[in-house]
Amino acid sequence: MNIIEIIHLLIFFYLSVGGYIISEKYIPVYLLTIIYIIIDWNDKDGLCWITKLNNMIKYKSFNPIIQEENENNFIKTQLEKIGVYMEAKKITFILYILFIVSWLVAYSRLIKKYKIKVFPNKITQSIVYFFVLSWIIVTYL
Repeated sequence: MNIIEIIHLLIFFYLSVGGYIISEKYIPVYLLTIIYIIIDWNDKDGLCWITKLNNMIKYKSFNPIIQEENENNFIKTQLEKIGVYMEAKKITFILYILFIVSWLVAYSRLIKKYKIKVFPNKITQSIVYFFVLSWIIVTYL
């Protein structure tokens, strides 16, 4: 395991459990970081920046055609090393659940600390519920 893979694992653990354990004063940074990583992960190539960096170093090539043939899912590779075999889509789904739950825990801790009203009135609550329900329907249907 090289230094980039170790850094990648540290970032993975930070994103997975950071919402539960991070100090309250760093929660805003955590909330922004996890959103940035997920947006980067969901661009057109489907890989986070550290996976791309690892692949560039691993294959000693900056040729996108060579990299596209050899790129892999980092967590899938790490799980296979310990004998756990899963489809990449299932791993991605589990990672989304881990990250979203951790983000929600951190967000609720921040709201609790600063006593923020999430829904100041019924209209705001209805709009948020509508958007969340719409997002779930569009995503899973």
